[in-house]
Amino acid sequence: MSPALEVAAPVPGPEAVPGSAGEREVRAVLADLDGQIISLVLRRAELARHDQALRRLSGLPVSELAWENGVLARYAGELGRQGADIGRALLMLSRLPSAHPPAGEGSPETE
Repeated sequence: MSPALEVAAPVPGPEAVPGSAGEREVRAVLADLDGQIISLVLRRAELARHDQALRRLSGLPVSELAWENGVLARYAGELGRQGADIGRALLMLSRLPSAHPPAGEGSPETE
């Protein structure tokens, strides 16, 4: 496990009961962190789509596999196997819609 994930958490004593003020404070901080993570993911996706659009306009492949593999390696190196899953999810969330959707996919027909 990465040293970044090794957090020394105090062992709760008998005074720590569900719903306590301490738990509410921790949950509030976690909710705030989740909001920040979501904002960062959205910003990353926006920038990645911009990069992909520029590549498409330049006649280059939209995705660059070597770069994407580097992203996955970084997440795996820092966070372990589950980190690679996070990296894959980020790459998928950041993909531009295909210029040519496969047959049978696309906007539904109106009746």
